[in-house]
Amino acid sequence: MMKLTRIMQISLSATLVSLMAGFVLAQEVTLKKKQVPHAVIAAFQSAYPKATIRGYSREKEKGKTYYEVESVEGQTTRDILYNPDGTVAEIEEGIAIADLPAAASEALRTKFPGAVITSAEKITRGDITEYEAHGKMRKKKVSMEFDARGNPLRN
Repeated sequence: MMKLTRIMQISLSATLVSLMAGFVLAQEVTLKKKQVPHAVIAAFQSAYPKATIRGYSREKEKGKTYYEVESVEGQTTRDILYNPDGTVAEIEEGIAIADLPAAASEALRTKFPGAVITSAEKITRGDITEYEAHGKMRKKKVSMEFDARGNPLRN
């Protein structure tokens, strides 16, 4: 009886994990260029004519559909989230660690003593600018988000 209960627990856990993974994957779908609205492609090409496109995806967030264009231009990585009509919803752009606001670097190192910052991004939504810093503390990956002045957000 004990073995049967344990098997049922394992089976239930595996089912739940599979369902959750399917839900997460359903939120972002990789697309081919021909599946992306023309307005999105035109807006991207107009704004970043020299960028190389690495991929496209469709995301659903809070019931709203967005199209993401992942790109690289020189040393800059850039992921742009577009509304279906081609207007920009969000830009995530890789930046040099030195370009993080000083307060952001300090806050990350204070929260995670000994952490080494490995990458940084500037996130723009309309007229709101935020930053995200990623680092390593021993073998653990850490990250924090900051407002335009470098004050921590949602951490």
